[in-house]
Amino acid sequence: MDQTARMLDDEHLLGTALMPDPLPAARAVREAVGPLGLDDDARRVLLVAAVAVVDRTEVLLAASGTDIDTLMAGPAGRHLHLVGGRFRFHHPRIRSIVHEDADLATRTAAHGALAEVHRRADEPLIAMWHTALSTLAGDPLLADGLVELAEQHLARGDVHRAHEVAREAASHGTDRVRARAFAVAGRAALWAGHVHDAVVHLRRAAHAAGTGSPADGAPDAARPLGIALALLDGRPDAVVPGDACGADRAAIAAARKTMRMLDGAPGEAATVLGEVAELAPARPPSWWFDGPSDAMTPLAEAHLRVAQSYLALRLGDITGAASVLDDAVERLPVALAFGGLGIALARRLDLVREGHLSRPTAALEASVPGQVAPVVRAATLGDRAQTAVFNGRWVEAATLLGLAAERGGDELRRLWLPTPDPVELLVLAGQDRAARHSHERLRLHVLPTAGPESAGGFSGGPTRRRRLDLARAELALADASGVNRARERAVEASLRVGSTFERGLTELVAARAYARLGLPGDAAAHVLGAHELFEESGAKAWEHIAEQALKTPGFVPAGGGETASRAADESGDEPAAGVGQAALGQAALGQDELCGQWDGLLTERELDVARLVVQGRTNRQVAANLYVSVRTVEVHLGRVFRKLGVRSRTELAVLALRG
Repeated sequence: MDQTARMLDDEHLLGTALMPDPLPAARAVREAVGPLGLDDDARRVLLVAAVAVVDRTEVLLAASGTDIDTLMAGPAGRHLHLVGGRFRFHHPRIRSIVHEDADLATRTAAHGALAEVHRRADEPLIAMWHTALSTLAGDPLLADGLVELAEQHLARGDVHRAHEVAREAASHGTDRVRARAFAVAGRAALWAGHVHDAVVHLRRAAHAAGTGSPADGAPDAARPLGIALALLDGRPDAVVPGDACGADRAAIAAARKTMRMLDGAPGEAATVLGEVAELAPARPPSWWFDGPSDAMTPLAEAHLRVAQSYLALRLGDITGAASVLDDAVERLPVALAFGGLGIALARRLDLVREGHLSRPTAALEASVPGQVAPVVRAATLGDRAQTAVFNGRWVEAATLLGLAAERGGDELRRLWLPTPDPVELLVLAGQDRAARHSHERLRLHVLPTAGPESAGGFSGGPTRRRRLDLARAELALADASGVNRARERAVEASLRVGSTFERGLTELVAARAYARLGLPGDAAAHVLGAHELFEESGAKAWEHIAEQALKTPGFVPAGGGETASRAADESGDEPAAGVGQAALGQAALGQDELCGQWDGLLTERELDVARLVVQGRTNRQVAANLYVSVRTVEVHLGRVFRKLGVRSRTELAVLALRG
């Protein structure tokens, strides 16, 4: 692998230049494959297979002058997989070795044989390609056709073939045709995410056009060149729908619209993304004209997948966000989308899930060809703060979050990456004065935009995030007389946000507030809720924080030896005080009507549990009635509380009575 790397440029290793095809056959590759044991006939067959652009077995047999029985019985058959009238190499390393071992004359002859076979099969475009590669001196008469062929590949989203064919056209063409060929090669490289190749080819297109008329190629290069340079500069708006067509235009439009809507209307953003769900993904480098006629290019799909991951993260679905992004990182130029937003997402998802950065994320960071947007750089401070939180370094974490907010401003708040609350961190560190000062600054930011949601108070920008930050800050600072009201406001702000993960953070802040005030029963109940919400969202690192909290003095009710689940059971197993028997009786008499309003929100089993609890049944009585365990009832009841935004049986009964 190291030897192969030394044969490649830095741009190849970054992924910003198209890799050679086939890849160089380094010594390590040859050692891994071992002796191929080929005679001259077998080498000829395998070389034809190596340079062919269609995988039909009859083409291979006709161009190599052999038959299927001879092929299967000979040494070449050991290195090819033949099924369903098609062939492929058992391993691409064999293709690299066979191609590299052949001299130029032999490769030229193989292309000539394939050209003849495709001409007889009435496949002129493929025949033209092989003819061009069998022409040592270059043929200007082929150039125009090759450029048109490259444009056809590009229109289908096959950027790798478009790039390859356009470069070949440039080697045959002169003047105007050469300029067109470089322009197509540059556009193909751009939409593949190979921005360094794009800059080189597009500049050549402008140079080749010289002082010719605008139709001679310069306009084809100017706008794509600007996009490539903007991507290298880390501009989030480098790619807009007007730069694309077909599937690419739809993908980029949906991705950009999603980014604008996420803070204020994540549900509508999901609808926008659903409208492009059927778009064909970027095709891998493979055979000519296979697959759908209108597929996304890698750069366009990278924008779409980053937007999809971001939406899942915004809704608190950490597992879903990571799944989308992990797949995209393996196939697409994710580092180029939205100024490097994919990098910020990958880093924070790693930390929230596992507490440390993964190898793929490190590789993604290393693939950045130029700059990233300032907001992405600011987000790395939040990453460091997250690590500090996991290690209990509260002051360091709060300081880093403050610096991130200064550098990222409203852009960082709109980004809405999972982040702990700086005010609570200062409270945990025992720095009450600093915490109150930080709370006052936050309050002054929020007050000018205060107002009901219908008037715009929660309608967009970073306002929704600031309101949640303020509500949690007030909860962290609350005294015994105001903690319940502060908790209600924080829960309400969390529910407006609509994120499972953020709801879990609010529960954790509440748990710590109650523990600080010497209310371990309430603290244990809230930390259990936080743990469940973190588990549901896929935030394993925060699950661990919740588990550790349950082992901390102040979170466990007096008695010491009881488990947290037992404590939660006993604190909430009896009918709620404060709801009179008449009210409970009314709830029991009209339970179907009173709880029917929750039918679309709760599952059938959650609704069964809620109805019985509203009647005044204990957890044990509910379990006996439904033939399930007490622990199962606890889990269902916890989900009911979370979905309805209540924290006790009393609140649940009151909510039911209110209709």
